[in-house]
Amino acid sequence: MNVLVYADDIALIGKNEIEIRKLFVELKHIARNFRLQINQEKTKHMIVERKNSLKKNKIRHLKIKN
Repeated sequence: MNVLVYADDIALIGKNEIEIRKLFVELKHIARNFRLQINQEKTKHMIVERKNSLKKNKIRHLKIKN
């Protein structure tokens, strides 16, 4: 799992959105083992792409269904 953790913030790092979603689902399962919940209203994701890309970098909410 590629993660950066500081206090109560966690950054999942992946090569693409599918990899990030898989990491998020795994993180959710681990959190459940400790009786923790992830607040999806506060959860955001950011896509950073190479400078040559046609898409702009985005920050938006990440919605993962159970």
